[in-house]
Amino acid sequence: MNPPRWIAHRRMAALTKAVYDSAVSDDDNPPEPTSARLLPGGTTVAALLIVLVALAGIGVWRNARAADEAHASEQAAEQSAERQAEEAARQDPETAPEGNAPSRPASHASPSPPGPAGHVIVYVSGAVATPGVLTLPASSRVTDAITAAGGALEDADLDTINLARPLTDGEHIRISRIGETPPAPTANGDATHPACVRLDTATATDLQTLPGIGPALAERIINYRATHPHIATVDALDDVPGIGPSLIEKIRPGVCP
Repeated sequence: MNPPRWIAHRRMAALTKAVYDSAVSDDDNPPEPTSARLLPGGTTVAALLIVLVALAGIGVWRNARAADEAHASEQAAEQSAERQAEEAARQDPETAPEGNAPSRPASHASPSPPGPAGHVIVYVSGAVATPGVLTLPASSRVTDAITAAGGALEDADLDTINLARPLTDGEHIRISRIGETPPAPTANGDATHPACVRLDTATATDLQTLPGIGPALAERIINYRATHPHIATVDALDDVPGIGPSLIEKIRPGVCP
């Protein structure tokens, strides 16, 4: 055999075998599918789990914060309602007038400075804005008592009383209206009524000197007295229509015991 041909033949056989072996190796180890290459690795999955847990934690925290804020708002509303109820309870419950009674008694204040001898208690009624029992400095004058009772009304007849007279503890100052017959003057030169009113014998005019008692209520008291000749206490007037507990307390200081 010709040596070059023999060598070429051997080379061709070796090349053929190498190609065959390579083909068999590729068939035994097929390439990894493309879809498997697209699957995330372990690090990516862990990162995704961390993100999901973080998002869930944020959601839970926001819900808890919203619940706390709602609870705090409810507590604030309840506290505000309680404060309003306490303020209303501290106010005078007798805010509504009964019959002809004024809404509130006169305040215990006076424009005059306090005197060295303490205070005096006087009862002012008649043509004043808020008749009632007042506590004033001992150095006060009649004009101070009228001012403390809310001031004289437009139809008050101030000419029947000495406005400059010093006050006396326990006295009753009644301001008459223009055209009304004033009571007889006392030694002080003032037109005043007795220190108290006796419910058993008082006339309609006397009854109207009590705070909150007008002509209508005075007439009702007289009608009630016709069937109850002896009125033992002022509390008995609770049976008279139009007179209630608050009005009774207002007129109590001016009624004789």
